[in-house]
Amino acid sequence: MKQSLHISGTPAVASLWSHRDIRLVLPARAVSYAGDAIALVALMLRVADDGTGSGADAGSGVSATAAITALLLAFAVPTVVMIPFAGRIVDAYDSRRVLVWASLLQAAAGVGIALAHGLAETLALVCVLQVGQAVAGPAWAALIPRIVGDDLVGRATGASQALIGAATLAGSAAGGVLVGLSGDRVALLVDASTFLGLAVVARLVRTRRTPLPGAPKERGAMTAGLRSLFADNLLQVLVPALWVFILVGEAVNVVEVLLIRNEIGLGPTGYGLVLAAQGAGAIAGAWYTGRLASDLARTRAVLAGTAAIGISCVLMGLAGGVVALVIGAVAVGSGSGMLNAATSTLVVTRSLDALRGRVVAALSGTARACSLVALLLGGVVGALLGPRATFVVAGVLAVLCAAVAAGLVARRDVVRTKDSLVEAVSH
Repeated sequence: MKQSLHISGTPAVASLWSHRDIRLVLPARAVSYAGDAIALVALMLRVADDGTGSGADAGSGVSATAAITALLLAFAVPTVVMIPFAGRIVDAYDSRRVLVWASLLQAAAGVGIALAHGLAETLALVCVLQVGQAVAGPAWAALIPRIVGDDLVGRATGASQALIGAATLAGSAAGGVLVGLSGDRVALLVDASTFLGLAVVARLVRTRRTPLPGAPKERGAMTAGLRSLFADNLLQVLVPALWVFILVGEAVNVVEVLLIRNEIGLGPTGYGLVLAAQGAGAIAGAWYTGRLASDLARTRAVLAGTAAIGISCVLMGLAGGVVALVIGAVAVGSGSGMLNAATSTLVVTRSLDALRGRVVAALSGTARACSLVALLLGGVVGALLGPRATFVVAGVLAVLCAAVAAGLVARRDVVRTKDSLVEAVSH
C-alpha cells in the first residue's frame, strides 16, 4: 500500500534500529514474506498442474490459465470485500489483539491449505488466509509510525521493503527447491509456521495503538479512508494512476508461470529462481527509495518505478532465452521496490494517525478490486494472445500510464496541508 526526512544517512539508520519494537517487527514480517514467497511458488505450481491435468493436450494451457486466474482471484476478493470493515477494525480496537488474532487465523488457514486436496478446497482456504491479511496488513502499517515516529517512516518503509525483497529472493528460490524435492505440502507448512511467529511478535511488541476512550463516533467512518485519500492534492492523482496501472500491469501475473515454464522451458527450480531475481531487484529499489528525503522525490520514484515495470514487461515478453528473462525480472523487481516503498510512505505520512488503518485498508482494497478486473482480463487476453504478447501489450500500456500520470503530477503542489485533510474527513 508514507514528510520530508531531515536526518542524514548514518544517524537516521542508527535511530531507526534503536527502537526495540522495530527490531522485532521488521525481521518477523520479512520472514513471513519469505514464507509467502515459498507458498506462492507451491500454489502456482499446484494449481497449474490441477488445471492442466495428467491427460493434457495442446489446448490445456487455457485450463491452466483459468486455474491460475482463480487462485489469484482468491488472493484478491477477500481484500475487496473487507474494505468497509478491515480499516475500521484496525482503528477501533487495540493493535495487539487485532494482530495476534489475525496472525492466528492466517496460521490456521495456512495449515489447512497444506493439507487440502483439490483446487476448490485450496481456493476456499486461500480466501480465509486473505481475510486475515486484509486486517493484519493495515494494522502493521498503522503501528509502525507509532513505533518510529513520522520522520522515520520513510526509512522504516525502505528498510522493511528491502528486507522483504531479500526474504522474497530466498523464499522464491527455496520454494522451487522444496516443491521439487518434497512436493508442495512441506512448502506450505513452512509458510503457516511464519504466521505463528508473527502472532508471537505481535504479543511481544510494547508499542500499542488503541482507540481514544470515549471518542465520539464519526459519520461515514467506513468511507473515511477513501475520503482522506481524495482530500490530498497529490494522492488524488497518484492513487487513480495506481489503479489504472494495476489494470494494465497485473494481467501478466496470470501468464507469468506459463511464460517461464512453457515459452522459455524452465522447470520448478528455474521458476523459483526467476522470482528470486525479482526479489533481488526489489531490495535495491526499496533501499534507494527509503533514503529519499521529500514527497516530490518519492513521487518521482512512483512514476519511475511504474515506467520501469512496463519497459521490463516488454523485455520479458520478447525474451528469447534465460538471460533476457532474468534481466527483465530484476528490473521488474527494482521498479516494484521503488513503487511500493514510495507509495506506502506517501500514503501513511500524508494521512492522519487516527485514520491510518482505514486509509491503508481503502488503498489495499481498491487496488485489489482493480486486480480482480485485471486478472479476469489477463485470463482472457492470455488465452487469446499467449503469454508473450500479453507481456508486451501490458508493458506498453504501463509506460503510457506512467507518462500520463507524470504530466498530471507536474501541475500539482505536493506540499501537505493537514488542516484540509481534517476538514475533508470530518464532513
